[in-house]
Order: sequence, then structure tokens, then C-alpha cells
Amino acid sequence: MVHLQDMNESSGGNGATSQGIQLRTVLDSVDSEAHVLNNDPAHDGAEVASSPTELATYTVDPNLLAPWDPGYAGAPDENDASENPEPSHSKTDGQIDANTNESPQLSVVADVAAAGQSMQMGVGSVKKKSKTKKKPKSKRGLTAPTGFEEFYVDAPLTPAEHEVEKGLYDPDIPFSQRIEVAIQRYCARRNMDSVKKDVFDKYLSLGGISAGPKQFLGGLDAKAMSDMSAADIALMKATHFVNIDKHGGEEAFIVDFEACAKAFFSSRVPQVYYLSSVNAVKDVQSKTNVIRNFLNYLLHHDVCPEYKSQVFAARAICDLTDQELPRTMKAQSYFPGDFQTACSEIFGGIFQGTYAKNPEWAPEAESYAGMSSEVAHRTFKIGLATQASDEVAKRYKDQNAADDLRTLKVYNACLEVTELVPADDGIKRFYAKHPAAKGLSALGRLKAKSWDPPYKPFRDLTEDEKIAEAKSTSSMEVYEFLVEDYVLDTCFLGMKFETTVHDLSFGLKFFDNISGVFCSFYGSIPNERLIGWRVPENEPLPAREKSMVATALAEVLGAGDGEDGMADPTAPCGNDVDGDDIEETW
Repeated sequence: MVHLQDMNESSGGNGATSQGIQLRTVLDSVDSEAHVLNNDPAHDGAEVASSPTELATYTVDPNLLAPWDPGYAGAPDENDASENPEPSHSKTDGQIDANTNESPQLSVVADVAAAGQSMQMGVGSVKKKSKTKKKPKSKRGLTAPTGFEEFYVDAPLTPAEHEVEKGLYDPDIPFSQRIEVAIQRYCARRNMDSVKKDVFDKYLSLGGISAGPKQFLGGLDAKAMSDMSAADIALMKATHFVNIDKHGGEEAFIVDFEACAKAFFSSRVPQVYYLSSVNAVKDVQSKTNVIRNFLNYLLHHDVCPEYKSQVFAARAICDLTDQELPRTMKAQSYFPGDFQTACSEIFGGIFQGTYAKNPEWAPEAESYAGMSSEVAHRTFKIGLATQASDEVAKRYKDQNAADDLRTLKVYNACLEVTELVPADDGIKRFYAKHPAAKGLSALGRLKAKSWDPPYKPFRDLTEDEKIAEAKSTSSMEVYEFLVEDYVLDTCFLGMKFETTVHDLSFGLKFFDNISGVFCSFYGSIPNERLIGWRVPENEPLPAREKSMVATALAEVLGAGDGEDGMADPTAPCGNDVDGDDIEETW
């Protein structure tokens, strides 16, 4: 590029021929320089001004080359100098053009470099590839109706559609085939995102319906579908299907929409999905809306009229889930309450010794977990004075004076809430005005009874033992706990929870360790235990069988005598093993 400036300085005394020769020399030097730099691994092309990519973006100006290069096709005759006068460069070196804001020297350099590159490639300018613009949401279908809107309903069926569905959902057709077709047609009419599809698949999986393509059926082409009815096409395209072992009808399997809905929302959803106590209502409704929408589809299209009452009951479970499941999430975060925590701190429960005041890793935190001994004794004594019966208060006073307070029994219990008694106005006024109760919440009462969970181990009882147990259940012990009002607000009648109960010597009970809080309709079905289950292998695989043989042989040859439990390499093997030793090993 330096040679171009020398040429301009000496152009006054040379003719057009010398200028053309010098121009070609410059172009050759530019061409060779670009070739060398682009093949040098030390240069990546982005930093070289004469790289092919950058040079190709300039256009060649014919008026620039015409007066300089005699070999140019459009060059005029040498004698006709008046029509094409030689361009003059009146600007001094380094002077900036006010209109273009660039140096004339740089402009000429860029034009000459572009000309050389264009001559080398034999093409003109190369247009930069434009970026593809992202389609708007309306064209991508993101704003289209999904079928899960709040007030969405399916349109009424036309007479033609009604006749088609009469053939698809004929009661004479087995229920397993009808539900497969209904699921396929339902999915085709709903726009499910990944979250909704995951909820729907897990619900069907719990109900014994597998999700995935049918195997070994081949594809469907236009010729094959032309000879098939709508029912056959829907059945072949179904991605949710009932396994072949469930086609035995009600004799082999039970169809129960209500039990499946109860098990899914009360047991499966809390296990599989994270439900935040802050956004519990929104998280739960996102699950129930999907199942409710599917049940409404079954009712609208009359898929299974023999199970219509069950479908209505399952839809009622969806409504009940919206009310109860968020409250169980909040109750689990509030349990056991301040009074129960104080009892646990004083009488050796799970919260004893967990208090940490101003720890180094949280200097501004007053208390991370548990309760201080001072606050615990104050909370316990005020609660005992306001809510305990006269008999319990007298026993505590006597045993405390004799230093005979103790825990009689600690056990796990599954309980069901039977009654909620909030604090009365007198107790609320006491907690609001008494100086010792400053910062404490008023206490109410929670009453519960024993509850047998469905996951409880089976008890093989005789008929006489079952009768005796049924009689004892009628006189079941009633549990009563002192719980704050803000905790009682999250509870409801029928709510079930599993916890650790402590029986104290003066007649008071408290609980501290919460294992789970469940809805009033909590239940489970055997299908939940079979999720992910595989049929056992009748015969071991070849590799596994070979491993079993090698293990047995290693035991015979004295494996485990070496380091790390491996066979001792110095142990005798093959014909060196005594037959008596083998017999003793076996």
C-alpha cells in the first residue's frame, strides 16, 4: 500500500502508460500480499485489510480505471485527452474530505484494492447475506387458542360429526379401544405445551395407559388410509394405548375414574412436582385444569356412558383439589407451630438444641431454627395457663415441684383432623395486653383421630381379630393439641398428616416431626407401585450368565484371599486345586 503514495507523487512527469504499469504493479502486490496473509496461520483474516472477504465488499468504479489503465476496454485514445482529462489530486496527504469524512489516499487505496480483488475473482461485488427474521408469534401459532382457556368449551357437534362419533364410541366396542381413540382425538384438538403434556401423560400412566408410539405396525400411507374407516385411522395413529394385557375388560381390571383422580392429585402430584407454598394455588390449578379439561371432553363426546357417574365424581375431585392441596402445602410449612416447638425444646424433641442466635454465617439472623430456652419456657407456661385444663395444670405444678417431669412415650401416628377450635376473645385479649405474652400468638385447639394410611403394611388377621379391632376402633382415642390460630387457619376438617407424638407425664401431648400432610381424599392405587416396573427375565443374559459362572469359579478357587476382595493371584488354579478342597468349598 505504500507504493501507491509514491506513484501519486511521481505521476506528474509520467504518461498514462507508466501509470498503468505502476497500477498493475500495485494490484499484483496487493493480490500477492492478500494471498500470503490469508494462507498464514498467524492471521485469521479478520485483521487483514486485504482479505478476500473484505475486498469483495467494494465495487469497481469504471471511471477510476479508465484514464489509468490503457488495457481497459473502455479506455479512450491517447490523443483524445480533452474529453477524459487526467484526474488531479489537489488534496494534500492526510487531508480529510469534509463531505465523505475520509482521506483521499485511503479512498484510492480501497478502490484499487477492490479492483484488484475483483479482477482476480472475475466477479463483481458480492452482496452480504441478509439474516432471516424471526417470525412473529401470530405466525408461529403461539397466540392461537390452546383449548385450555378459562371459559373454553367445545363447539356443538354437527350431525355429520355426531354420526362419525357414534361409530367411534359405540358402547359395543370395548372400553380400551374407545378410550384410545378418545385420547388421540382429544390431543389433536388441544395445543399442549411441554408442562401440560407431562401432566397428562403422568395421569394416563397412573391409570394404566402407556404413552408412546405403537411398535411393529409400520407406517400409514395415503393408499392404506383410503381403504380404512375413521375409527381405524384414529386407532392406528394413537400414541396413547392400553397394553394388550389389559384388554380383558372388567373381569381382569377395574375402570375407576374417581379412584385414579384421587390417587393422582393426593399422592402422585405432591411426589413428582414441586409445589411452592407461595404459589401453591397457581401451581395446583395448572395441574387440575388439564385433567378437568380431558374429563369434560369425555362427557361432551359421550365416550363412556356406562362410566358417566365416575367421570362426574373425578371432576369433583379436581375442584376439591384446588381447595385442599394448596392448604396442605401451607400447613406443612407452618407445622408444628410455636407451642409445639417450645414443648419439643423443653422435653427432648426433635427441635431441642437446634437454636442458633447470630451465627457467623448469618450474623443478622436473630434465630435460624428452633427456639431459645428462655422463649420456649415462656411460650409453654403461658400456653399452659390459658388453654390447659385444671387437671393438667395441677399435675404439672406438682410434678414440676418434685422435679418429676418426663416423657412417657414417643411414637409415630397417622392422624385425621376432626375438629378445629380457634382461640376465643378472652384468650386473644390476654395475648394482646399481657406483657409476658408480647410477641406470642394466641393458642387454639386441634383435635384428631387415628387414620390408617393405604400404604400401611398388610396385617394378616383372623376373623376374630378383625372383629375385635373393629370394636376397638369405635372407641378410638382422640388426640388434642394446642396449636396457634395462624396454623389452624391452614388446616381443614378431614386433613391427614403423619407425625411423631410425645405423651408427657402430666397428661399433655405434643407433636414435632411432620412426615407429610395430605388431602382429605388421600388414597393410592396399585398402579402407582407398577410405574417403571419391568417383566423379570426368564433366563439371564449371556454376559450376565458368563459373569455368574466367573463368580462361582472364583469362589471355588478361593476368591477374596487377596487385597481389595479380589482373588489372590498366587492361589492355586486349574489342575493344582485339590478335589477335596473343591468339595469343602461347595
